[in-house]
Amino acid sequence: MPKIIFRTCSGLVETNAVVGDTLLEVARKNNISLFAGCNGASACGTCQVYIVPDFLPKLKEPSTQESELLEVIAASKSNSRLACQIVITEELDGMMVTIP
Repeated sequence: MPKIIFRTCSGLVETNAVVGDTLLEVARKNNISLFAGCNGASACGTCQVYIVPDFLPKLKEPSTQESELLEVIAASKSNSRLACQIVITEELDGMMVTIP
């Protein structure tokens, strides 16, 4: 099981993730507060997270819809992604994610 580390306002939370789950599902299964207004449909952008840059190349490229949402989010950075669109793979073991 890949380990995903969430940086929250309360500190670091290390989780075990299931391959095939989305990052949003991992957060929810581990009681990590990560708002998703559209419930993971990639329609609102509220589940934005910051990915440690070393892991960005290991992620699937963002869809046009995700890219367009990230362009209009004020707090978006070059390492921003939507948690509902990141599917966990073995390659992501050790990834750190910051929740803004």
